[in-house]
Amino acid sequence: MSEKGKSTGMGRPRNAALDTAITAAVEQLLLSEGYNAVTCDRVAALAGTTRSALYRRFSGRVALLTSAIVAHFGTDPAPDTGSLRGDLIELQRRQVEFFRTPVVAAGIAGLLGDLGSDPQWSALFHEAFMAPRRRSTEAMFQRAVDRGEIPPFTHPTLVSDILTGPLLLHAMLPATGPLDDTLVIATVDAALHLLSSGIRDV
Repeated sequence: MSEKGKSTGMGRPRNAALDTAITAAVEQLLLSEGYNAVTCDRVAALAGTTRSALYRRFSGRVALLTSAIVAHFGTDPAPDTGSLRGDLIELQRRQVEFFRTPVVAAGIAGLLGDLGSDPQWSALFHEAFMAPRRRSTEAMFQRAVDRGEIPPFTHPTLVSDILTGPLLLHAMLPATGPLDDTLVIATVDAALHLLSSGIRDV
């Protein structure tokens, strides 16, 4: 059975040492041979476990990559510097560092291809990585509302998309320009403009 034909859950890891070995195997294959080399068979062999044991924990390549990304970057990226502008600048610098990381740079095109071709994989990645990180950013926005820096607003995920979208574009298409502080400030200013005016349903 193909990887896509199996359940899409990431499972419940039970052994921290094996988790570490699996993450290391995923990264080794990704960096040395590319996205398509990351298969459950090869990861299991490198991690010193069995294919069946790996499948009890991870349902396929997307689950493996998602777990490795979460292990590296966590699901709570939003800082608390005491001001919204400071928070946004630090958040964007962390996102730039995310896209520059070799593991992400090596795997992002293949991962996005898989996510775009299978709704189940997309749902898995969103639930395990994107959704909790968005909740972290929403909490950052709420702190700014509580401090009186911005009015209450709807659609915080739209602001998250405006922050991340340009960075993803520059990461995928380097000819559009570098991932640098100029881009960081431009995206922060765009987000602040929206947040200050208050986003409402039309």
